[in-house]
Amino acid sequence: MSLKHAKDGRSASIQQDIRGRVEAHETIRCLRDVMIVEPLPVEHSAILAVIEWKRPLRGIVKAIGPGHYPTRYNHPDKHVRSKSWRSPTFQPTECKVGDVVELGMVGGDGYAFPQILWGNTVHIVCREADVSGVCESDAVTQFAQALQEFVAVEAA
Repeated sequence: MSLKHAKDGRSASIQQDIRGRVEAHETIRCLRDVMIVEPLPVEHSAILAVIEWKRPLRGIVKAIGPGHYPTRYNHPDKHVRSKSWRSPTFQPTECKVGDVVELGMVGGDGYAFPQILWGNTVHIVCREADVSGVCESDAVTQFAQALQEFVAVEAA
């Protein structure tokens, strides 16, 4: 993490630095409910003036873990809880590799998630709990597949 100071010198924002680099030919095996997402390009309106450039992040799932054992508590109220334990039932992940997902907001000049370089492309590391939805639209899926094929042709 690093601090980026504003031009006026009165404020600063915390930035996530790119933590690691993975070669393009290597594979990543995620654990628990962690997932690797390749962000799709954001297209803002050419007609309307965009004042706030923040919007939910859309990306393609490249790798995802098998699932996790959720944490259980002895009371639903946070202030009364005194015990926590791992549930005996396994909760598998609902997302699959190749899904187009919507994540949280893009923050500042970067993403609100840790980043890694996989080959020459920036990827985001997040959890399945950060996913706000899976895009089921045929147009979005076709665009994502066409983008993956284009990248594969360019890399070869």
